[in-house]
Amino acid sequence: MTKTAAVSVASQVRKLAKAHKVTAERDGISRMAVTITRLAGDLVELDGIEQLLVNLKKKGVLSKTETLALQGRYLQEKRRSKKKLSA
Repeated sequence: MTKTAAVSVASQVRKLAKAHKVTAERDGISRMAVTITRLAGDLVELDGIEQLLVNLKKKGVLSKTETLALQGRYLQEKRRSKKKLSA
């Protein structure tokens, strides 16, 4: 897939978030999860689209299945985009 495909998932998520007034800001629970993960020796950094997906799920806009499907597509397209750029 091309870079525009990755943008299409990101655009879809942004539009959904805008329609439901959801931002990519982390709430207290998300900040605590990042801290606990870091203390455990791991580093997990969500980008803006991934954080929007988390927040859309928390708000009940997306089901767990829908969130995972969108995140999977987003990550695949992001990976493909990186491969094309490095080729």
